Amino acid sequence: MMQREKILIYKLINGDIEYLYEGLVIKKKKIIEESDELPNFLSSFGYGFSEKIFNNFFKYKFIDINIDTIILSESKSSAREENKLIFNYDDLESVFRSINQEQKACNDTKKILTKNFVVEVFPGVNFDHTETNNNKSLILRNLNDKLIEKLTALEIEQIGNFYVKATRKFKASHVIKKMTAGLMKNAQILTLQDIIVRYEKLLDDNPNESEWQKFFDEYITLFDSRYVHKLDYKNIATGITKYPDLVLVDIYGYLDFYELKKSGTSLIQYDSSHKTWFWSKEVSMVISQVSDYLQKAKENALSYAKSIKDETETETEQGLNVNIINPRAIIVIGHTSQLDTEKKRNQFKNLRESLKDIEFVLYDELLERLKNLLDTIKIE
Repeated sequence: MMQREKILIYKLINGDIEYLYEGLVIKKKKIIEESDELPNFLSSFGYGFSEKIFNNFFKYKFIDINIDTIILSESKSSAREENKLIFNYDDLESVFRSINQEQKACNDTKKILTKNFVVEVFPGVNFDHTETNNNKSLILRNLNDKLIEKLTALEIEQIGNFYVKATRKFKASHVIKKMTAGLMKNAQILTLQDIIVRYEKLLDDNPNESEWQKFFDEYITLFDSRYVHKLDYKNIATGITKYPDLVLVDIYGYLDFYELKKSGTSLIQYDSSHKTWFWSKEVSMVISQVSDYLQKAKENALSYAKSIKDETETETEQGLNVNIINPRAIIVIGHTSQLDTEKKRNQFKNLRESLKDIEFVLYDELLERLKNLLDTIKIE
């Protein structure tokens, strides 16, 4: 015959329950104060909380902390007293409700994701696509600072669209403006942070001009607030065959031509016979190039302006009215690390200031502008 054994689950001692526990640290006991029956969040079979994840935390993870006793109480507040942890019943019930909601939401989401997968892969199957964001408590619990740091600019924009829609339930316009302004600030901060990370990587890699052109083509109107339009100059009938890397229109309708060179391009060279510094060959060539852009733009200002207006006109919008009176050329090139002496810095300053309508911007200077802009937005 099989021998039957009994296991001691708890003892009644002076109006309290002493409940055995088998944790790695909390090995001795749980004490349920002023009770003659087990609360429902303890297993009636012994050895711990009925919620498995919660139980395993105190059983295996609660290490290197001088705690050997857990006290459960209906009247006392949750607190630590020397080597004891006191749990209030209401607090335990609250956390177990949250855990159960999370688990149920997770299971529901898994089912919905499975169904949506079938709908997407097998459109002939008679199921409807279902949205998964139907648990308000779950969503609100996950809206924290850690989540913000993980979101991309596109994800922030998606949240922003929902955020703006949600504000429509409020009739107070000042509430909507305040909430929307806060959202826009956070989105701008995250976007700039992402741009700076990508910019720093490009600066380390020193890629060719085409890589820089892709980057500036995508982001320059975001991190330089002067510009409101970027023109596809190659599609505009200007009668020239060589084009600037970027053509931008500022808030007043004035044109700027951008020419991008490698960040590692040499800036200046030393003339030992005259003991002075002059533009490097690469810089001299790009100065000549942008000077040609500016001269042709001035000579054909009216026809260029008309071509731009015609090209940018749409069915619903008038074309851009641009001013081609004194266009500027901005050359983005080189790095200040080349100017490693005071004399070099002074000579470069004199050379860059001697040019009319041509501005030099070094790549690390532009990075510093981005960081300053980010700091300003954070302060505001």
